[in-house]
Amino acid sequence: MIYCSHNKGFSLPGAIFIMVALASIGIAMVTLSSTTASTSALNIEQTRAFLTAQSVMEWSIKKVVANDVAFNADSCAGLSSVTSVEGFSISISCSGTCPDVSCCSDVLQCNATPRVTLISVTASRGSTGDTYYVKRQVQSTISYDGS
Repeated sequence: MIYCSHNKGFSLPGAIFIMVALASIGIAMVTLSSTTASTSALNIEQTRAFLTAQSVMEWSIKKVVANDVAFNADSCAGLSSVTSVEGFSISISCSGTCPDVSCCSDVLQCNATPRVTLISVTASRGSTGDTYYVKRQVQSTISYDGS
């Protein structure tokens, strides 16, 4: 048998190259899978934050309407009592054009200058800079004319 001395060890570099290429592909697949899972989890948390803010907004609207029906009540009374829901921190901002009790003492006065209440509800979890920090805000305007 005749052996060529220049062919010795040629398969070793080829095997190492293939192993490195397969390891790189494996690492890329694991990284992509991890990123996809994190993105999905964050999307779910963002949806939960929005739905929480929306449900607190609906409760706030009901409260404002009930306060407005009582003519001399402050539209925003009692809204700051909610501070957290389902692990989300809740912030409610409410302002009305007639916050004093003399604003709308009868139906005719309300028809002349209706109350306008602006509500903003923010639901958040985590701190700015955290990987899973989410924050969603919902705003609404309510007008009550005494009817």
